[in-house]
Amino acid sequence: MLKARQLWYLNAILLVVALFIAYQIWFAPRKDAWNFVPDSTFLVVESSEIQQSLYSKTDPTQLADIPFFYDALVQLKKVGENIDNQDIAKKFFEKKLITYSLHRENKKNLEYIIYIPAGNFGDEAFLNNLLVPDATKRKVYGRNYKGLRINELYDVNSRPIFNFFVHDDFLICSASKVLLEEVANRIKSGVAIERVPFKESRKGTAHIYFKSKSLQDVADILPSQLSPNLIEFFGNITPRNPDIVFEKQKLPNIISAYIYSKGKNAIPFLGIFARQKPQPFACTGLIPENTAITIRLSFKNKLLLAQEFNTYMKNEEPELVAEKDSVNRLLNANINSFYSILKDEIVLCEMETSSDEPSKKILLIKTEDSAEALNLFDDLATNAEKISSYFKSQPFTYLNNYVRKIDVSQLPAMLFGSVFKGFSDCYYTQKDDYIILASDDDAMREYLNNLNTGQTWAKSSIYRDFIAKLSPQSQVTAIISPQRVWNNIYYSLPKKWQASTVKHEVRVKDLRFIAIENFVINSTFGTKFLIEKVPQTQKAAVVNKLFLQDSLVVNSPLAGIPNIIKNPVNAADEIIIQQADSHLKLLSNTAKEINAIPVGQAINTNYLLPTDYFQDGLLHYLTTTVTDLVVLSRDNTKGIVASSPELSLDGGVKALAANETKIYVVDASGAIYIINEETQKVSKIKTPTQLGSIVQIQPVKYKNNPYLAVLQKDGTLNVFYEQGPNLSGFPKVPLTARPVGMIVEEDGNKNSVITLLSEIGEIKKVDMFGNSITDANIQLERPDKGTVFELLFDQNRKDWLVVRRTPTSMVIFNKQGASVIKIESTNFMKSQLKYFDLGNDLRVISIFDGKNNTFFDLKGKTIGDKPLPASALPALSYAEAYNKLYIYNPNKTKFEVWTVKLK
Repeated sequence: MLKARQLWYLNAILLVVALFIAYQIWFAPRKDAWNFVPDSTFLVVESSEIQQSLYSKTDPTQLADIPFFYDALVQLKKVGENIDNQDIAKKFFEKKLITYSLHRENKKNLEYIIYIPAGNFGDEAFLNNLLVPDATKRKVYGRNYKGLRINELYDVNSRPIFNFFVHDDFLICSASKVLLEEVANRIKSGVAIERVPFKESRKGTAHIYFKSKSLQDVADILPSQLSPNLIEFFGNITPRNPDIVFEKQKLPNIISAYIYSKGKNAIPFLGIFARQKPQPFACTGLIPENTAITIRLSFKNKLLLAQEFNTYMKNEEPELVAEKDSVNRLLNANINSFYSILKDEIVLCEMETSSDEPSKKILLIKTEDSAEALNLFDDLATNAEKISSYFKSQPFTYLNNYVRKIDVSQLPAMLFGSVFKGFSDCYYTQKDDYIILASDDDAMREYLNNLNTGQTWAKSSIYRDFIAKLSPQSQVTAIISPQRVWNNIYYSLPKKWQASTVKHEVRVKDLRFIAIENFVINSTFGTKFLIEKVPQTQKAAVVNKLFLQDSLVVNSPLAGIPNIIKNPVNAADEIIIQQADSHLKLLSNTAKEINAIPVGQAINTNYLLPTDYFQDGLLHYLTTTVTDLVVLSRDNTKGIVASSPELSLDGGVKALAANETKIYVVDASGAIYIINEETQKVSKIKTPTQLGSIVQIQPVKYKNNPYLAVLQKDGTLNVFYEQGPNLSGFPKVPLTARPVGMIVEEDGNKNSVITLLSEIGEIKKVDMFGNSITDANIQLERPDKGTVFELLFDQNRKDWLVVRRTPTSMVIFNKQGASVIKIESTNFMKSQLKYFDLGNDLRVISIFDGKNNTFFDLKGKTIGDKPLPASALPALSYAEAYNKLYIYNPNKTKFEVWTVKLK
């Protein structure tokens, strides 16, 4: 039994232990990477799990595909790769709470600093490994900076790998010497240690904490046209210093997170109406599939909504209040009366765009009484028209929808704040219980096309399933489609940022949706993130379906095929079509008529040759009529201009070619004329011998001198100077049968090589000495005497294929003689073909069988889910930003624009 003195000693020991434990838990100073993070940091990334993506092949964390985390892991990988023993590296990183701070190192670069705890048993092996030079991998140098030993690692070619030092049981690394010195300055400054502001986030798998007091350093790289208030939005986040906390993953391909912050914000998009009860998502049938960003407000009491907005805008956006008051006085109206028509939902849709063009916007306003709401809009539009005749614009009907313009710029922003800017024009119509506003005429037409063809969220199981995952308590929901937004962000960035951003394209496009939900429960404001990735099994799936975008009815049947030309101002696609009455029409790529001009005779639309020569800013295109050469020019103001040079042609144009400065024309007698595009003078080539029936002519080069190759019907090939003397080695008849055509290409010395195709399937190459290049000669298989061979050039006459027709088959060969497509069902002998090389490895064969246009890629797969009824071959173009194939399809007296989403 313990004596009293022994019991006292035991109690004293237990008390000391208890005090020590309490001190360690509540009072002892903590070793935390936060103590070293410099003030220049604008965000901090922290996780104990994302590093498993460096080593786990079977279970990589989903977070690694989010760009911030991906960039941080790239830096961590550099550190681990410099250890010869990867088992040591893996053990060193395993389950450690690793911190990354992101900095704007200079005007061009964003850079990370990494903070790794390094006080565990066995960590010395890793640290010692870093300091050992290796003649085959790295050099190690060291220097002292303010009492700290900073080590610099270089590869064997003296290129920097990263820099590091160890302090207070932390390994601190960065690719930037400047940033590492900032950490050293903070350590040596003796400033008081800050309390860690993100304790809550350490419950999750990772977090991103916004440390900066001003995000303008980051916001100025964002494209303002993507959403007009984007920079302002970032500026209003910073006082709250939000912490995005990522939760444990519960579902495959779904990443969830929430924003933890003790701050408050009056911005409606962030801290929406605490007294409002959210309503179900009701308008999926009106949101088009090509929406890039959707912002939805949900409410119950429209009077409270009006009160909240008016209070917010008076305090936060007085310039919009002043603008609204000015419009009210000018029009003798009350814009606030528009709150009375609301029901329970407002939805802003920003459409996907290409390059840096402003996004088209649609606003859906659910109303109590759509007829009453329409009257309110009509009254305001009528009042605006009374101010000046300039304001009067004609209403129009499109796809059975009555559309009218209301000349009040930024009306949605006056009602709902700067989040809803972007409506410089305001077109409106009515659909069911909704008033629909569009930011311009084209936006309204495109939107109504989408509704008419069923391209809406309600028709897509992907969108429906995602909507079902959203929180029913959300009063404000932003839904972002990274796949649709990516190109608009990328092309809008300054050039110096694009190179460092493009590496994220694959990861961004692998994210299907990002939803940001704001809600208030029991007077507590919260924000939730939901990120859905594209399942691995669907990443390669092709959305291969045709959608009718627009159409134009013409006065007379269409003749020939349409052709694409470029607007010289903005390089936009435009389309030339020809009617049976010989009128040419110039259309925009949305089937809007730009202008129409009469031409005396029908032009040959099967052959529209773009020249490389600009004159007075006009790009010339060449074609022919039965008897004349026609030059088409895209004028900046007049649209399209057709002219015919003064030529005394005998029997019309039989062959045509062009280079940078000259046009070559052959008539039926074999005479060859040259038109100088600079001087517009016409001259005739004096040939040493009389030329017979000419099949084809083509400019060629030899030792950087220009020549002209002339192929005659009997197979004779002449190559001569413009003034007459033949090049040595010609004329020659290298084929055993009559020629079909020739192709001119350059060899490694930039001398031309001429390829000839004969009627029996011979492919022979001739150099500029007239010698046949034996190794390149090919004889294509010829099933029977009825076989027909022909050359198929692309739209720019740069690339070529060979077509073999028999009564029972059609096969397309590449220039090496390999079969690339076998067409199974068509009118084999009479079907017309056109080849389009659209860049980006996208090459398409169009086949017109007299009734339909069908499309194939060069793997033999059909493009689109059905043939298109047509009266001629189409024209094609490709929009890289949308990843869409555009098909301009003539259909009797209707010209149609179809699209195919390729991925």
